[in-house]
Amino acid sequence: MSTLEYLRLAGVDDGFFPQHYKELRLRTVLAGTLYRGRELVDLKLSSVTVDGDDGTERVLGILKSFERVDVVFLDGVTVAGFNIVDPEALLEACTAVVVVYKFQPRLEKVEAALRKHFSDWQVRFNVIRRTYERSQVVATRWKPMRVALVGDVVEGLGRLISYLQLVSSTPEPLRVADLVASAVSRNEVLLNLLNKPRPA
Repeated sequence: MSTLEYLRLAGVDDGFFPQHYKELRLRTVLAGTLYRGRELVDLKLSSVTVDGDDGTERVLGILKSFERVDVVFLDGVTVAGFNIVDPEALLEACTAVVVVYKFQPRLEKVEAALRKHFSDWQVRFNVIRRTYERSQVVATRWKPMRVALVGDVVEGLGRLISYLQLVSSTPEPLRVADLVASAVSRNEVLLNLLNKPRPA
């Protein structure tokens, strides 16, 4: 048995939200998966504010609920629009963060959008730019992938990603987190329930 089979590997991703959620600062689904090697052992659901500032806190909450996480996979550093997840802050709850870039961000357009819509645009943009600047193209068994590593992966980044590419180039913990979050958030009843005002 290789050391990879003992690792506790998480993936966190957000769900769908209607466009008007941005203006109203409503919430969408955040899903987290936990694998032991290639076996799914836990699943958590949370919520996150569209274009809010609770992304890092919400992801940390999921990771801490898993008790121990070696590596967590993210799809970029934004969830629910421009809600930022700071990979460096996540090291409080794991050994390493792997940020997967499915598409190359156009930083100048991202900066312009943030300047237009957010008073704290510099804070948000600094995390986006800082993380992307540390990214690298890694050879995997599926295809070369651009990823940013924050923290340490003793097993080798390309080897770890390849190990988790079961049905696509996306590492399985992240792929399943995306599937779950997307499926749950497409249910209008559940999404409305998530945003139902709570009694004081």
